[in-house]
Amino acid sequence: MEERLRVKAIAGQFVDALEKNDMESMGELLAEDVCLESTNYGNAYGKNGVTAALKWQGLPIDYVRYKIFNFVGFTSGQRGKSSCVISALVGNDDPDYFHYFQWAGYCVMDYILQSGEWKIRKIIFQMDMEDGNTMYVRGWWKLIDYRHYGGTGLSLICSEDENPWNCFEKVDSWGSEEERVIDAIIRYAWGCDHGDFMLFGTCCANGLHAGLSKEQLINSYKGKRYKESNMEHIYKVQKVTIDGARAELTVYRYEPHRLGTAKLHKYNKDCDFYSGEYFYTLEKKEGNPYGGWQLTSMEIIRMKTFSESSYDQNKFFSEVRNGRG
Repeated sequence: MEERLRVKAIAGQFVDALEKNDMESMGELLAEDVCLESTNYGNAYGKNGVTAALKWQGLPIDYVRYKIFNFVGFTSGQRGKSSCVISALVGNDDPDYFHYFQWAGYCVMDYILQSGEWKIRKIIFQMDMEDGNTMYVRGWWKLIDYRHYGGTGLSLICSEDENPWNCFEKVDSWGSEEERVIDAIIRYAWGCDHGDFMLFGTCCANGLHAGLSKEQLINSYKGKRYKESNMEHIYKVQKVTIDGARAELTVYRYEPHRLGTAKLHKYNKDCDFYSGEYFYTLEKKEGNPYGGWQLTSMEIIRMKTFSESSYDQNKFFSEVRNGRG
């Protein structure tokens, strides 16, 4: 197994441990000198300190569901790096009502290979959205201050230091061609959400949106970043097809921070709500980094709120499995 896939498995186990509130299993994933920096949990150091910070301390809950979007991870020798968007829904399912609280944000993790096993050495979590009954975490979390961009004033994630594509001089593997195609939309999302428009430019061709040049598109996104408290481009991958140097990609846009009309209740709590379905074409460009794929055109298949019931024990929503994301 490639080392990057072993790192991906550790990320999945990390989210499993959060969902189950299993801090014993969590501790097995962490290096002794692990550190946590987060906008909601606070900061912590060392295996015991980090597990104590991550252990659920809010109101008792009987419903928990975590999901992973936009995952990307690479290794270089004995070091690893990953990024993903983690979303979570917790609550209590009473006979007549579902009380809930949900949130999502970017999670960036550093790994180190110790005695043949990958361990998490650093965790950064930037909470970007929250919805529902915040009493669930009252007195424990620091919630978003909407007076500031991104909820924190200063983002914990500095792309120049933390983006997984540029943190190593040489990566062990960029992954399969299908993963490289998916990687283009993840780089697109990261570049938008973290203001890294140099990275954004590596995955966008001229004319991608409304015939705009790449420079016009970048300037458009720069202006939009200051008009809302956060920007999260979260995608569920539906289909990938590759034909030589051309590829097609279909994704659902997941926007829990904007779908205020899609309120959850006891009959739809297992559904995922999406705001749109998008179809992209891509071309492989020689000399382009990260596998060479660029988004060349975008078509909106549908732009309306829709849902599907997809409680999936495999939490990764940014890969294709049997034709489904």
